Amino acid sequence: MRPAAHYAPVDLGGRCEIMPGSPLAGLDSAGGSAFASRMARDRKTESFAIITDRPVPARVEALSGFRTIENPALMRLLDWGTVDWTPDGKRRFALVYERPGGRRVMNDLSDVREPFNDDLVTRTLMPNLLYVLREMNARGLTCGAIRPNNLFYKDTVSSAVMLGDCLSTPTGYAQPVLMETIERAQAQPAGRGPGTIGDDLYALGITLLVLVLGRHPLPDLDDEGLIRAKMDRGTYSALTGHLRLPQSLLEPLRGLMTDDAKQRWSLSDLDMWLQGRRHSSKQPQIPRRGARPFDFQGDQLLHCRSLARALARNTAAAAPLIERGEVEKWVRRSVGDETRAEMVQTAITSASVGGRAATQEEKLVARVTIALDPPSPIRYRGIAVMPDGLGPAMAEAMWQNGSIQPYAELVLAQLPMFWVNCQPDFRPEYVPMVQSYDGQRTLLEHVGMGFGIERVLYELCPACPCLAPHLRDYYVLTPAELLAALEQIATKPTRGRDPVDRHVMAFLTTHHKKLNDRLLQPLSSQHDPARRIIAMISILADVQNRFGPARLPHLCAWMVTLMEPVFKRFKNKETREKMKIEVAQAARDGVLDALVRIVDNIDVIRADDKGFLTAMRQYESLTRQIDRLRSGASLKSDATDHAGRQIAAVVTSVIAGLTMIGTVIFMLRGG
Repeated sequence: MRPAAHYAPVDLGGRCEIMPGSPLAGLDSAGGSAFASRMARDRKTESFAIITDRPVPARVEALSGFRTIENPALMRLLDWGTVDWTPDGKRRFALVYERPGGRRVMNDLSDVREPFNDDLVTRTLMPNLLYVLREMNARGLTCGAIRPNNLFYKDTVSSAVMLGDCLSTPTGYAQPVLMETIERAQAQPAGRGPGTIGDDLYALGITLLVLVLGRHPLPDLDDEGLIRAKMDRGTYSALTGHLRLPQSLLEPLRGLMTDDAKQRWSLSDLDMWLQGRRHSSKQPQIPRRGARPFDFQGDQLLHCRSLARALARNTAAAAPLIERGEVEKWVRRSVGDETRAEMVQTAITSASVGGRAATQEEKLVARVTIALDPPSPIRYRGIAVMPDGLGPAMAEAMWQNGSIQPYAELVLAQLPMFWVNCQPDFRPEYVPMVQSYDGQRTLLEHVGMGFGIERVLYELCPACPCLAPHLRDYYVLTPAELLAALEQIATKPTRGRDPVDRHVMAFLTTHHKKLNDRLLQPLSSQHDPARRIIAMISILADVQNRFGPARLPHLCAWMVTLMEPVFKRFKNKETREKMKIEVAQAARDGVLDALVRIVDNIDVIRADDKGFLTAMRQYESLTRQIDRLRSGASLKSDATDHAGRQIAAVVTSVIAGLTMIGTVIFMLRGG
């Protein structure tokens, strides 16, 4: 590989040039490395590009909304798209931002810096970030990336800051556990889901705390220790109980870091406080403790939330305790929470529906942990995801060639529906979520191409590029890009046999909702290869007609090499040879629909069938004539044989008589 400095600028749709030889390490993002860039139409604006290289999709669905935000406290999104990234010979997704004039506020949470004074926080930092969040919220967007090391100084002289990239990875993917709520911190990074503006306000509160201190509030604790501390004492008490903070900031910090989402400050609450309207102090809510601890694997657990986390980590030990009723009794008698105890009992009862299976223990523990701690993620067989974060988590697993079976089982076991049923407050967004998972179960139960776990992936994560093995290096996001990638692959000697696999069909059926589902069934047929090939070409032709590109000569030629079973179904040799010539000529024009019209022409098929039927009748007629001729010849042969035998008998009798007469005469003369 050549040094990066030797590569020519990479073009982004003629709108921007990205410089592989000019890396900007100080602007690297959680989603990838940063490089200098220049806009084609606006040379005065300094820009840079993030080239994504993580095994998770960028937030493609949010890009248009973020580009409409014009706020000096948010790094301005200028452009995006897929580029041919010459340093590694792959296509990568690029995000182009306006370049900040200053450096990062903190390079890492482990850094120690000069603390922000409370006047700077209340007069500049807090209002600016509040207004950015307000604009996001107005567009139905969340940030998921508010943290000290994602803040940049606007220039080299002022203290104004701006929020950096939050689009190169799924929401919350790069957030440290410190910055996430207790619920989201327990989920795997790719499975945290889009979150809410309340989650962003929580992160804002902790970001302010870190900047006021100039350091991490609990630097000696690892992630597990942080989660346990937050669970046992509440976030505000755990992070500030040992600190002396400016009196003027105690109220907003307490309000923003409240663990109960319903009690946490809203955008309006923070805005009113900045305007001088003080709120009554909200005391941190301490989780209900048990009168006696629950002893599990040597841990003395006092809260339902900490018990749920412990049970999920050791299902083999947890399942017998649950089945014996010990967990339900502890919640009812020691914690004194009748409502939650009933939920635990419901979880146990519902988990047994359908009889015992190989994964029965895992399903039982998953349901009980949801009942014990409803807002937290679904935890099942080593995965931990929020219900609306399942798609990106599946994408990461498939991208890394990990096991996806637990995700399918999670959906089939209806764990997302049970999670919704356990929530204390019903939210409107739960309705489409439940409807979606009902549909995903149906897709999983269908094993044909265009269905199954691959289809569920793209339905739950539309921003995921097609992860077919032969397409992974092309970062395909649309049907048109998929066909363009297949056109390039068709020129390679290592292209493989078929251009279509389960991932390709799942991707196309997700992004092309008007695709005729009847074409999918023949794709899985091994008994009729001709119909399978025709269905494949028909689907790709329909995609080309609707999305482009207009010409795909190499892909057409690739499809021609697969058509031998199609040609063989025509009985007339002249028809076959003529069709091969027509198909080869049509392939050069690059229109897949033309191939379909030739090989799936109903008139030609009927004419061939009619000709074959006529030939069969002629054959049968000739066969009967031959049989009759053979029958007549056989009769004549029998008559001839009979006459021959009669003549032979007469001749034999005559010869015998003459012999006897001669013998008598000879004897008489001799005597």
